[in-house]
Amino acid sequence: MENLLKEVKSLKENLDNLSIENISNFDLKKTSLFVVDINNGFAKKGALYSPRVEALINPIVRFTKHLSINEISNITAFTDCHTHESIELLSYPSHCLENDLESQVVDELKSIENIHILPKNSTNGFFALDCLDFDNIDNIIIVGDCTDICIYQFAVTLKAYFNQKNISKNIVVPMNLVDTYHIPNVHPADLLNIVFLNSMIQNGINVVKEISY
Repeated sequence: MENLLKEVKSLKENLDNLSIENISNFDLKKTSLFVVDINNGFAKKGALYSPRVEALINPIVRFTKHLSINEISNITAFTDCHTHESIELLSYPSHCLENDLESQVVDELKSIENIHILPKNSTNGFFALDCLDFDNIDNIIIVGDCTDICIYQFAVTLKAYFNQKNISKNIVVPMNLVDTYHIPNVHPADLLNIVFLNSMIQNGINVVKEISY
């Protein structure tokens, strides 16, 4: 147990020592932003609501608006959108059903110009992408929830896809704009954030403390 605690402490220190990136270092005309599952079902109400996700709304909306005003190439907002027959609902409580308020992104995001809302029927938004044309994109910023599920799966799958094609892309996950839900003794949010953010780093994802602007 002592060794385990030391290892967790070491992983946390890895994250504490990460840098703060500045948005001025990005060519926004060659940058895509993906906002993952900042919807009513996770951030406002429902079986999978989390106050930790709700706390992401304002900082993500401010960040997204700034990038929109400064003419980022594109902004995509993934949102869970299931039917009663969705296989995912065998693993999770019923949530974010199509035509239900839960599956809609929060109103604060809807007001942002040029945001493309993309429904997804699984935890991994990669498989819901309209196309995989990233030819003119150098940077891909991913924000939202949950760190250990949808964020992790999308970031790592995207990186693996680019690796397979031998394409170099800067996939960025700012720590202050991602989080996961907490259930005591079942789903420890702080621990899972530490483990999965470090795993992303090991998989070639550019995890930063934050992106200042």
